[in-house]
Amino acid sequence: MSLTRLLLACGIVGAAFFIAMDFVSSFWLYPGYDYTAQQVSELSAIGAPSRNFWMAMGFPYAGLSFAFALGVWRASAGRVSLRTTAVLIGLFALNSFVWGWVAPMHMRGTVVSTTDTMHIVLTIVAVVLMVTFMTTGASAFGRGFRLFSILTMLAMVVAGGVVGTQISAIAQGLPTPWMGLVERVSVYAPSLWMTVLAVMLLRGNATARIAKPGAMRG
Repeated sequence: MSLTRLLLACGIVGAAFFIAMDFVSSFWLYPGYDYTAQQVSELSAIGAPSRNFWMAMGFPYAGLSFAFALGVWRASAGRVSLRTTAVLIGLFALNSFVWGWVAPMHMRGTVVSTTDTMHIVLTIVAVVLMVTFMTTGASAFGRGFRLFSILTMLAMVVAGGVVGTQISAIAQGLPTPWMGLVERVSVYAPSLWMTVLAVMLLRGNATARIAKPGAMRG
């Protein structure tokens, strides 16, 4: 397997790794956590029993994300749209990594602080980066991928907007039924999109290798 294909595969592995982090933290490490009603960010909240695991797993997840960004750059074949996408994915990975360290939220019902405000700010930054890299990445391919990208962004933004209406309830420690599932639409959306992008680039890379004389020896 070539280095570029290995790096692209990191995008698929990274998406599966993140979902595994979520499941392990939600169902095994945080007694009483409600997967359907609580935010993903609560798994890394200050004082959460799953925080240490989540933060430790953030290192390999960030590594996979940065590797994928490099893979997209290498597979871009000089296309500005894909190179821009690669840079934005790298920035998104950096934002996601520092999120839990510099801007963790507090557990429900506890006193909020500056870090909670910063958490919201970095959430907005993450959304902007996601929408931007999906937009630039979609422009590099045909109608089918553009439509998929648009639908993914719509689902992500709508779900995020619904969750935004529950911020005050979270701060007050009030119940937020179904919010966990709704938020996971917006959280899993970029992982799904990057997985599809990785598959498309892997297929394109394989086609180029077959077409190139002597490629099967590389």
